[in-house]
Amino acid sequence: MAETVFNNINPAMMERIKNLRLIDDELMTMVFSGDKKATELLIRILLNRNDLRVTKSMTQEQKHNLFGRSVTLDIVAEDIFKTEYNIEIQRADKGAGARRIRYHQAMIDSHTLKKKEDFESLPNLYIIFILEHDLFNMGEPVYFVNKTLNAKDEDGNNLLFDDGCNIMYVNGEYTGDDALGKLMHDFSTPNADEMYYTELAEKVRFYKQDETGVQMASKIVEEYGDERAADAFKQGIEQGIQQGAQQQAIEDAIEFLKEEIPPEKVAKCVKLPIEKVLELQSQLPKKA
Repeated sequence: MAETVFNNINPAMMERIKNLRLIDDELMTMVFSGDKKATELLIRILLNRNDLRVTKSMTQEQKHNLFGRSVTLDIVAEDIFKTEYNIEIQRADKGAGARRIRYHQAMIDSHTLKKKEDFESLPNLYIIFILEHDLFNMGEPVYFVNKTLNAKDEDGNNLLFDDGCNIMYVNGEYTGDDALGKLMHDFSTPNADEMYYTELAEKVRFYKQDETGVQMASKIVEEYGDERAADAFKQGIEQGIQQGAQQQAIEDAIEFLKEEIPPEKVAKCVKLPIEKVLELQSQLPKKA
């Protein structure tokens, strides 16, 4: 029997590739990377628009910040009207906070407007988070962030604050018998044969069953594994530094308290909560 690429890939890696879903970063990146048609299908369903045409699409685009934190965006796209889209695939609820969206908008906008260009030239922007779970536990398929003023129009409705940035959270648990429900089903299954959308199923099947596709998938999965290991190592170091600093602050506080320095001054000096300093003081042996 002729040897194939499947014989040379670690069985654990093959199992990992087999179980990948579109809600996973690795498969999402491969399926949508540079594929305008797949991205167009995705955005059309999310916005319920059949007239939309995507002209640019890329995944894992980095937005660099010379003075602070940079970001890597899952999917970035643009349509014929120059409207921009940032779609984030998020399994953990923790990473979908409002302040992260605020930062994404700032980073995208700062890389969009050219020097001396008028602020009104900023294009419309959609920031869409597709979540594995229902973040708000209200059973809605999509949650829209509506920005309004505390002033009302003649019909008694709050006036809209239109800054051109549209924010949506998509409930990955939604199972309705409509286009969005079918899309969320396709994002949640590892089996291409169970998927509704042929365009997505064919790409998934390529990366899971075709020799060339599997080889590409194994490299991507390995790279993501290395990145996660590096992040975990970095977080471990940072946590160790924080714990060391915390322990040093406690030791300093105890020494100051022994010198009968008031707890309020100790707390301010070592940067510990006053409650913690008072707790440390209560544990010191009483002077005779």
